[in-house]
Amino acid sequence: MKDSIIKQKFDTLRSFPVLNSKILQIAENYVNHSDDWKLLRVNPLKFAAEHSLSENDSVDFFVHAAKVGLFDFAYNLICPMCGGIVHSHHKLDEIEGKEFHCVSCNIVVPTLLDDQVEVAFQIHPSLQKNHIDPFVDVTNYFRYFFSENFDKSNELKTWIQSSIRDYAKLDTDDSYTFEFDAKYGELQGHLIQFVSIDRNTMCLFSVDPNLPRTNQVYLVDLMESGMKPDAVSIPEGHHHFTIHNRTRFQVGLNVLTPNPKEIERIANSFPTVRHSFLTAKMLLNNQSFRDLFRIQKLSPDLNLNVKSLTIMFTDLKGSTEMYDTAGDILAYKLVQEHFRILTEIVRKFKGAIVKTMGDAIMATFSTPTEGLLAALEMMQRIESMNLEWKKEGYEIGLKVGLNEGSALAVVNDERLDYFGQSVNIAARVQGLAKSGEVWLSETVWNATGSEDLVKQHGYFFRKQKATLKGVGTPVPVFQLSRNKFKSPPMWKQLFNK
Repeated sequence: MKDSIIKQKFDTLRSFPVLNSKILQIAENYVNHSDDWKLLRVNPLKFAAEHSLSENDSVDFFVHAAKVGLFDFAYNLICPMCGGIVHSHHKLDEIEGKEFHCVSCNIVVPTLLDDQVEVAFQIHPSLQKNHIDPFVDVTNYFRYFFSENFDKSNELKTWIQSSIRDYAKLDTDDSYTFEFDAKYGELQGHLIQFVSIDRNTMCLFSVDPNLPRTNQVYLVDLMESGMKPDAVSIPEGHHHFTIHNRTRFQVGLNVLTPNPKEIERIANSFPTVRHSFLTAKMLLNNQSFRDLFRIQKLSPDLNLNVKSLTIMFTDLKGSTEMYDTAGDILAYKLVQEHFRILTEIVRKFKGAIVKTMGDAIMATFSTPTEGLLAALEMMQRIESMNLEWKKEGYEIGLKVGLNEGSALAVVNDERLDYFGQSVNIAARVQGLAKSGEVWLSETVWNATGSEDLVKQHGYFFRKQKATLKGVGTPVPVFQLSRNKFKSPPMWKQLFNK
């Protein structure tokens, strides 16, 4: 550990106003006194819980620490069944494809930023050489290549251990041999699987009772593109298997006799507990990440799926007139104060501002509840701000629209942006609002506790239907206002937004 350089990193971190002294003191002590395993993949949410910190503060710290070179990002593609780290990347745009295959479970998993991309933080290799040998034994192997955020039941662990027939470490050009009496049966011997979790490849031998019983020798080449062959039907008999490592890498090899039906039964009866971790979606909704890494060189071909994103659009009513009456300097000051308030609130509720458009913003949140709470607090803060400015004869009116749905993360104008119908609907819903109103799509309104939150904040609400540009049929929307509604709900038409 290079103590003097680490001290310099923390001195630099102390210059960021958003980071408080408490978390810096805790983090510095953690870095200086943790072993290689603890610094391998730090979960900011677990770190916050263990040290009685807010999750916001913890994520902000690790994002800033990555910026100054104290930690590296690790984007891990996680199998939801076994918790295996199928792929690990240091850059967001290294994630490719709409799905990935977990060889351990033999399932295809959609590459969703919501659930399947874990963001962890590794101590930067220039500061400390990690001495963990993941291949030294099967215990290290599983600990290294599986996320600790997935806690398997004792029943499932026992069954997995019983299915492991052997483990081997293979250097480049090494071979491994294994003998096995293959028998057809539901409980044992029906399948023989050679798995390299670190290379995410396998070869599956399935016993076919219809083949004449013989003793045979099977050769498998572990190539950089995978195992060849990858699936073979074999007869019952005493067989010899040879696996040859033809890659440039040291690899681990597990020999298993899996039973897919039994593992599914045990997993359903004794489910794996998934602990909270920072997902890629949550990271993209972190304002510090947006601010510090907005000039990060991302591939123009980047497109990643988000299953559930809460999208907010805001706009100001009366700002143009105010420029005419108050003059540019005063009007600019008021509009900038409005931006400062909105940014502060977005950050508070774990969101991020994606972009500004004139006097408007687009922001995103990980959950509808966080987006709705942010919108309601924005209204309250703007009302308070107006109380002061009304004495000067000026005020502004905020309009907010929220929608929740799937989206595609893309690169637009060298900035990470979102694309899709959910984004369009959020913009259209905001266009329905008048000054001082918040409008919600049905997906936001149906989120747990939304109606209670609206009532607690002193808002009246009513359901309407609106014809939104680009949406084929009228959709339900919810109008929130401080004032009682004087007229019955009407069908709203929106053509030009």
